Amino acid sequence: MKKNKKSKNSISKKEIKVVLSIIVLLFLIFLIVYVRNYRNFAEVKLNTNKKDIFTISDLKINDLKYSSSEDKVIENFGKPKKIVNYSENGFNYKKFEYENLSLTLREYYDDYILVGVETTSSKYKISRGLRVGSNISRVMNKYKVDNKSGSYLYGNYSYEEMSEKTDNVYMGIRTKLKVSYYNKDARVEGDTFPVDAIQKIEYEYKNGIVYKISWSYDYE
Repeated sequence: MKKNKKSKNSISKKEIKVVLSIIVLLFLIFLIVYVRNYRNFAEVKLNTNKKDIFTISDLKINDLKYSSSEDKVIENFGKPKKIVNYSENGFNYKKFEYENLSLTLREYYDDYILVGVETTSSKYKISRGLRVGSNISRVMNKYKVDNKSGSYLYGNYSYEEMSEKTDNVYMGIRTKLKVSYYNKDARVEGDTFPVDAIQKIEYEYKNGIVYKISWSYDYE
């Protein structure tokens, strides 16, 4: 009888050790995930790569792309819950509002075309396989990286110089709050239009995870 009692006690101790080992392992896994998500991604070192810089071809959402017609937008997303009409820089605009999605259309002759997107939903796919919920490190590694550390991922000018330059400007920038990519069209000689045509895409993130994506190609 005593031997049986010892055997039962021995098994119980082994089970406790196994449970404790599992708890420690889970805690270590949690710690690794926590550190990865809560580190300062504005300072994390990256590997340089030869990926393509941000271009107009990145201005996509699901099956739509920049300059898609109003009919195409409604065909893909249905009638919006709300439409906001406004004017800016001499153009008329329509903002289509859906659940966790906003689409901006600008007048183009006798039609309206898609020029801007903002979404906080993971069900919409942007270019390069990215979407809300993507890890911000994955976002940065999908685009060109020239600098292993620092604010500028790549570029031919600084952000502060963008408004001053008349030739094409392109760059990728990261901060504690978002990662942004820009292309500013070169000004044509003799052009007196008061604003620049700028392509941009921005990935806003918190704790290492993207919670909002917006892109546009418009006059600013």
